Amino acid sequence: MQSRPRFAETLSGWPRRLPRASVAFITGARLAGAGAGFLAQLLLARMLGAGQLGLFYAVTSLAAVAGIVVAQGYPAVTIRFAARYRAAPATFLAFLHSAARRSAFGVAVLCAAMVAVAICFPFENASTRWALVLAAALLPFIAFFDITSAIASAARRFDIAYIPEVCVRPILFLGVIVLVAAAGMQGSAIAFLAVFVTITAALALVQWRLTRPLIPEGKPAKVPAKLSRRWRGEAHMAIVVALFLTAFADVAIVLSSPLLTRAGIAVFGLCLKLSFLVGFIVQVAHHVSSPDLAEARNARDARALRRTLRKAVVLPAAATLVITVLAVFFGSTVLSLFGPDFAHGGPVLAVLIGAQAVPALAGPSVTMMTLSGAQRDNAVLCGVALAALALACFVLIPKLGAFGAALAVLIAMIVWQLAVLVTLRRRGEPRTDCLALLQDRAVSRGGAEA
Repeated sequence: MQSRPRFAETLSGWPRRLPRASVAFITGARLAGAGAGFLAQLLLARMLGAGQLGLFYAVTSLAAVAGIVVAQGYPAVTIRFAARYRAAPATFLAFLHSAARRSAFGVAVLCAAMVAVAICFPFENASTRWALVLAAALLPFIAFFDITSAIASAARRFDIAYIPEVCVRPILFLGVIVLVAAAGMQGSAIAFLAVFVTITAALALVQWRLTRPLIPEGKPAKVPAKLSRRWRGEAHMAIVVALFLTAFADVAIVLSSPLLTRAGIAVFGLCLKLSFLVGFIVQVAHHVSSPDLAEARNARDARALRRTLRKAVVLPAAATLVITVLAVFFGSTVLSLFGPDFAHGGPVLAVLIGAQAVPALAGPSVTMMTLSGAQRDNAVLCGVALAALALACFVLIPKLGAFGAALAVLIAMIVWQLAVLVTLRRRGEPRTDCLALLQDRAVSRGGAEA
């Protein structure tokens, strides 16, 4: 019987070409998952209507945000500590045990609170009560996904880390929706939530089974309390960054849900998810540019840095601006495909796609923050942006409804990017925004003519 590879071998034994091939593979899987998710939303909107779809969005977003909170930031720092303790697998195992214990405690407390609210609070509609119970059932598996994905990523098994959640789950969920529609059945938000919970639970367990051999064998080391506090402190600091950078859409839906009707949640949630499909263009461009930016910055090669920044900024900025203009004129037409309840959401969609143009125009500023080692500053700025989002939602949604929620997202994006650009300048890092690139281009041409 072949024994499991040692942890140090797991981390270092993968070919150097795997991360490059894996980026393309994961990108393709995300595109396939995004396509399946788009079709699933289209069918759900037509089958359920705005009210029921709003309830579905509110519950799944609540579980996603709560999953990040109860995991307490440990998934976000797992890769860093895996590399740090490559030669000390027992210490890394102690870190994993600490993360598991604290996450399990958080899950237990929050699930109990959700169920207690579902039982005791006098909801007018029984479907809301059952939806909250299903959110509590979904929460442990969302947290499980986050933790096992981080462990698999630490071992460079990006297929295990991402494929089940970003690709397989939306495809399976779409398959169930198609079967229900083909059978002529009229589903409900509660029924589809139950299906979603079941699929998530099954895939979380499969992912754990695939991840288990990647965990180092043996007993965890006994570590001093000071080290445990350090782990906890770094993990907790990462919660805000994870909420903003990886779950922004879900956070926006959760913050707006108490202030909107179910139909309003559906319109806002659908437009937000469609806008993030456009934002994927920006994410890919910035991600692809990261290695070249790192090399140019480390080599202090200003010309190479400007060339890389132009490649990272020009195409996504132009694409998002064009799509924003198209959304202004044709947004309502696109949304009418989802049903008559969504046709009036054109202005909401246009504003939200415009919000995606903000990071495109700002360029890979967050990447430069990471390269400069400004993790603590990044956490503070994400916290400021989340506070701006919450305040704007509180002020604008009661007056403007779903359009106010869209404006809140736009305001949060602007506050975030302006704060990042100011921080980069304060740290002496080069600017990455379109205006800086245009100014630099004008100076270069003026110098050449002189």
